[in-house]
Amino acid sequence: MTLDIKQRITEYWNRQPCNIGHSDHPIGTAEYFEAVTAKRYRAEPHILDFAGFHLWRGARVLEIGCGIGTDAEQFVRHGAEYVGIDLSKESLHICRQRFHTLSLPGEFLHCDVTDVKALQELGQFDLVYSYGVLHHFPGMRDHLKNISTVMNSAAELRFMVYARNSWKYAMIQKGLDQFEAQAGCPYAEAYTREEIEDLMQGLYKIERIRQDHCFMYNVAKYKQGIFELEPWFEAMEPVMRDAVKEYLGWHLLVKARKL
Repeated sequence: MTLDIKQRITEYWNRQPCNIGHSDHPIGTAEYFEAVTAKRYRAEPHILDFAGFHLWRGARVLEIGCGIGTDAEQFVRHGAEYVGIDLSKESLHICRQRFHTLSLPGEFLHCDVTDVKALQELGQFDLVYSYGVLHHFPGMRDHLKNISTVMNSAAELRFMVYARNSWKYAMIQKGLDQFEAQAGCPYAEAYTREEIEDLMQGLYKIERIRQDHCFMYNVAKYKQGIFELEPWFEAMEPVMRDAVKEYLGWHLLVKARKL
């Protein structure tokens, strides 16, 4: 990764960390973090099953791209020993505020997946978790190699990247949507299942790949905290909406173990 693209990625996520606008309460307050958490898991309920927070009690967990710490909080509340890294200092600042406000233990460090030496200094982990992050860095194969070096022999890798064969990617291709809520994302990639399998070849045994999540709500209402389906989704039977999520979902969810 060139210094220029890394700098642009860093500046982008420092300007508006992911989900920072999901509460009207003052940033840093318990009320703010409670509202952010509620909105995240209502909009993306599949995270709870995918992360499996309750499975990691007593385990050492590394999150690559911790954002503002919503999933971090859940890992710790379920008894994990948690370390989070991010290249956004603003995100890390909010994470530390969250853990201080909520009196939770955790470690947050300013580094990223491209720095294998810094990763290795963190030690070995039982789970490496990364949700919606790795597709924002060029060089996926190298990232997966770096991650494998901090996984112990029984460790698991769980990550989400964007799915190319999806409703949202089709809308992006026609100029009807964009990768992120905020415009101007400097780098984002979407993958097919086959591409992920090729990238992980020789490094990991894939246990499961599946798709989920299609954002179906009116954006203007959503920003006000109102979950109102767009009319074309409202017209579908629930089973049809579930089919869209399963076969045209924006999130490609991967669970794997190191070879």
